[in-house]
Amino acid sequence: MDLITLDFETFYDKETSLRKMTTEGYIRDPNFEVIGVGVKVNNKKTEWASGTHEQLKSYLHTFDWAQSMVLCHNTMFDGAILSWHYDIHPRVYTDTLCISRAIHGVETSSSLKALADKYQIGAKGDEILNTLGKKRKDFSKEELGSFGDYCINDVDLTYKLFSIMVRGFPKGELKLIDRTLRMFIEPILDLDLNLLEQHLMETRSRKDDLLRSAKVVKADLMSNPKFAELLEQLGVKPPMKLSPTTGKETFAFAKSDEGLKALQEHENEEVQLLVAARLGNKSTLEETRTQRFIDISKRGLLPVPVDIMRHILDGGVATIRLTCKTYLVVDAMVRNSSVVSLHQRDALSLTAIHHRSKQACWLGLPNKMT
Repeated sequence: MDLITLDFETFYDKETSLRKMTTEGYIRDPNFEVIGVGVKVNNKKTEWASGTHEQLKSYLHTFDWAQSMVLCHNTMFDGAILSWHYDIHPRVYTDTLCISRAIHGVETSSSLKALADKYQIGAKGDEILNTLGKKRKDFSKEELGSFGDYCINDVDLTYKLFSIMVRGFPKGELKLIDRTLRMFIEPILDLDLNLLEQHLMETRSRKDDLLRSAKVVKADLMSNPKFAELLEQLGVKPPMKLSPTTGKETFAFAKSDEGLKALQEHENEEVQLLVAARLGNKSTLEETRTQRFIDISKRGLLPVPVDIMRHILDGGVATIRLTCKTYLVVDAMVRNSSVVSLHQRDALSLTAIHHRSKQACWLGLPNKMT
């Protein structure tokens, strides 16, 4: 089995970027464009390719992906591009970002630059900073060549990191990384758009009814004592904190207070509504997240992002929390069974467990590493 290390360089600007968008939203955005890609097969010299979508697709399909392991730094990103834009599905995925978090933990930086410095394998370039707002057609020949050198360096650093970190790394962990990456890169869950839109309308209608029935005025929301009284009427103990000024206990009602943030996800929708109104939000968290599902459903199947080292694992099954109602999550995800059956190599095991207003969906995919 070959090891193919790769790195995509893509267009970004102040609005179309991973700082403003989710990975799924960015890659599926109409403004998305691949500038070029760096590819290294085993320990051979890294190649840089840049061209139109069709040119890059033809180039990438010259490799034997069915007999290859793909390596990237943040494979969730590059693997999704490979799958969604070029219809390429390698035998195995692996990721130096995941491996690093397994080795070094999640409290320290696992960026390519930080790891390159840590292992003293070379310096990561910064040419990416000069490409803001530039489509491929906007690059001069020299600029594109410089960008290619930057990409090649990133690929070489990733390959060197993998060669060091994989030594002694448990094979079972590599299998788990492959499984969870596929949950995002090769999605098989089809959301029910009609059901989601119905749920959103019902949520908004219920919110309006609650506001009217509560007869809450803005003065009550903005007064700390009165807001605390409203929470207590709903059976919620107001969050408290120590005042940095007086050193005495006071209400934790500031936007940045963790206690108030936690109430945005309270099991009681009336509590969510009060907090949203207090913060001046037009939408509750339930509305916002339902809208996010609607937007994803319009773009395609639902990718499930799992940061494997940030979740509690049980026998190779990651627990994912979704915030729609149980019936909505289960029905919307598995309604179109043909999507599951037509996905040649994947079988989906889905168990939804209702825990208060949150759900844990256990998504298990079969092992592909043989």
